[in-house]
Amino acid sequence: MSSRTFRYVPFTVEQDPLAEPEYAARCVSGAESECGADSATYNCPQPVEEWQRRHAQETGHRRFRRNFGDYAVMRPPEGLVASKGHSGMVATGLCEHRRTEARGGMTYCGDCGRQLYL
Repeated sequence: MSSRTFRYVPFTVEQDPLAEPEYAARCVSGAESECGADSATYNCPQPVEEWQRRHAQETGHRRFRRNFGDYAVMRPPEGLVASKGHSGMVATGLCEHRRTEARGGMTYCGDCGRQLYL
């Protein structure tokens, strides 16, 4: 059996400022089958909304599926340095949960008090 060490690292998930988001729409109007007309993909919602208005004006269709996509990055808390260890992301400066204690059938860190999932 191998042992594992899990470290709690409070990363935040943020929109990547270096990548532009993507907006698009698809017409899903239709009684028996969807229209299926697609807008182009843009980096802001206004051209997609204008496409929806024009399509509705031309066809009378009024139901669309809007799609938004972006890229996200994981950021460690300020002041911590994250590095990739052999078992995943590790941040220096956090509790390493070296002292464990059992409470109510669960394992907790004796230093920081967090529940550990082993």
